[in-house]
Amino acid sequence: MKIITENLNKITYLFGGILYALSFPFSDSFHIFPAIIIAAAIYFSQFFDKEIKTKTLITNTLIFLWGYNIAGYYWLTFTLREFGGLTPPFNIILWQLFSLIIAPQFYIFIAVYLFIRKKKPDFLNLRNRFLPISIATLWVILEYYTPQQFPALFGHPWLALAPKLKLAQVFGTPIYSFLSVYIGINLYLAVKHRLRIKFPWLVAISILLVQFFLGDIANKGETSSTRLRLVQANIGNDLKLKSENGIQLASSEVVNIFKKLSSKEFEKKPDLVIWPETSYPRILSTFKRDSVPYELSSFIRKMETNFFLGTYDLASNKADLFEQQYNTAVLVDKNAKITDTYHKRVLIPFGEGLPFGPLNKYFAKVIQNISFFATGKKYTHFKYDDQSFIALICYEVLFPRYVRDYLNNLKARPKFIINLTNDSWYGRYSEQEQHLFLAKWRALEFNLPLVRMTNTGITSIIQPNGIELKRIGNYKQEILDIDLNTQVTEATPYQRYGILNFLLFIILLITSKYFILKNLPLEDRAYE
Repeated sequence: MKIITENLNKITYLFGGILYALSFPFSDSFHIFPAIIIAAAIYFSQFFDKEIKTKTLITNTLIFLWGYNIAGYYWLTFTLREFGGLTPPFNIILWQLFSLIIAPQFYIFIAVYLFIRKKKPDFLNLRNRFLPISIATLWVILEYYTPQQFPALFGHPWLALAPKLKLAQVFGTPIYSFLSVYIGINLYLAVKHRLRIKFPWLVAISILLVQFFLGDIANKGETSSTRLRLVQANIGNDLKLKSENGIQLASSEVVNIFKKLSSKEFEKKPDLVIWPETSYPRILSTFKRDSVPYELSSFIRKMETNFFLGTYDLASNKADLFEQQYNTAVLVDKNAKITDTYHKRVLIPFGEGLPFGPLNKYFAKVIQNISFFATGKKYTHFKYDDQSFIALICYEVLFPRYVRDYLNNLKARPKFIINLTNDSWYGRYSEQEQHLFLAKWRALEFNLPLVRMTNTGITSIIQPNGIELKRIGNYKQEILDIDLNTQVTEATPYQRYGILNFLLFIILLITSKYFILKNLPLEDRAYE
């Protein structure tokens, strides 16, 4: 009987991890938002058992993360084969091992919990009415600060409520992660331990009512308009790799595809033509020259418009291939002059470099499938005509703390964000929808339109309220012409203060609960 119970328990945690993954989109129509609360209830339930063994905590967590990996990151097998050249069973084995590092905040949480259990065991008593708030708050802090490769957080599925997410501009994702964990914990306590506590539900309902009472996110004031042409060329990985490896015919073919699409007939001439990440396969040397090669410069002069391109830029003249190039975005004016450059600063571990610091140079000599890009050093504020924007390359858009730093280091506020990316390495699976889903949060948190320009999809325009305006779907060779309405807005409270706003909210929440408990008769405190 004990073996059956233990196996059922393991299946429950596996199911919880799968629910965690299913709360994020698998397609533009398949997205089970409430699943995140059930996942939270399942995972955090174990921390209310003071007698649970450390081995059991770790086992349950590994099973939970295994389920999350199976349902959420199944596309990694394709990526490891396409990008890393690994065939079965090696790509499958590495995908399974990814479960161990997918979300390090889980292990840190266990370590902190065990420390508290050893030093302050009474704090973990079910009669402690501050325990659910404490667990949810600790989780949010760890989730916010722990480095992750693909940060899909407990708060992100609440995007389903857009455009009624004004609190995102004040608290960012942390307030929604808190809601997911706090509601999940109290749901577990109500079902398992029959604790009919009113306060948590009052808090959750109040936050949701405030969201809807505040109405939709909408900017006010004078707006301007800029005509954008987004060019999704749908270049396959084989052609792309050949062009980047210096095969002249392949490089010329890629450039010609982009030029042909960019010059398609238009009703209104675009102010800015945008190509995706590393779309122009030549290596520039912007520290030596301020113009693009002739094959592109003559075309841009003929088009008489501005171009924003993803490409490569030489980092130095050294013969050493280690960190010799930048993953780059350049703004080219109508005269084919490069007006400004952004070098990618947040590199993908195991894709664009290794996370081993000074040892990377030595690993580079034996590891062949990693590009070892140089790391950019400046925050660039691009400007053309009366418009301005910032650039985020690939998965930089997933990190709100980085975007905050970027915006707060500028002298003036941009009017929109352009995110250049290439998701072709992930196949025809759910990664594209997941990447786009998480990117939408940056528009919400910073109250800026987000232009997402991709190679194979999904190319889209996201409004500051988190709602998609238009898109080009996966694996389509198309252009998207759009008049983007922009305006100069104030920095959001979240941009100014980050997680401090959330921590202030928690202090007010704990203070309110303390005074409620203090003023209630003893016999009523169990129901506060």
